[in-house]
Amino acid sequence: MTGPGEGKLPLDAKVRLNAEELPNVSVYIHLKGYSRATVTHLDIEHPKLNSIIPPKAKTSNWIIGIENGILIITSKEDKVQIIHPLLNKVLPRGEKTRTFVGGKFGGIFIGFRKREISKLEEIADTINAETCNVMDIECTGRRYKDNEKEVF
Repeated sequence: MTGPGEGKLPLDAKVRLNAEELPNVSVYIHLKGYSRATVTHLDIEHPKLNSIIPPKAKTSNWIIGIENGILIITSKEDKVQIIHPLLNKVLPRGEKTRTFVGGKFGGIFIGFRKREISKLEEIADTINAETCNVMDIECTGRRYKDNEKEVF
C-alpha cells in the first residue's frame, strides 16, 4: 500500500538515491496488523526507487547505520540513504545488518530482523505518545481514542 493509511506513521526524513536527493518522498513506519502489513517494516515511497528495486522484486541487502540515518547498499552498488536521527535507534552508526528489501509500486520497503523490528516499534510507540500528548487525547497502546472513535 502506498501513501498514508491506518498504522503508517510518517517520518519527516530525507532520502538520497546515490547522490541525488529525492523530492516529495514519503517515509513511514508501517505497523504489523494495519493496512495489510504482516510484519512491522519501513516504507520509502518515491517512484524513482523502482529503478533500483522494481515492484514485486525481493532482495537481500546490507543496511548500515550512518550519521542521522541508515544506508542501503544494493547488489548493483546503488545506495539509498534515509536520513532521520530516530533511525539510529534502530541501527546505530557503524553497525550493519542484512535485511529484506522489496520493491512495491511507488517505492520500496525494508523488512528488518527481529531485533531491529522491536526497536522500530519502540520508535512508533514514542511517536504515537507524542501525538497523543499534543492532541490532548487518551492513548491506548498504539491506538488512541478521540470522542469514542478510534483513530490512528
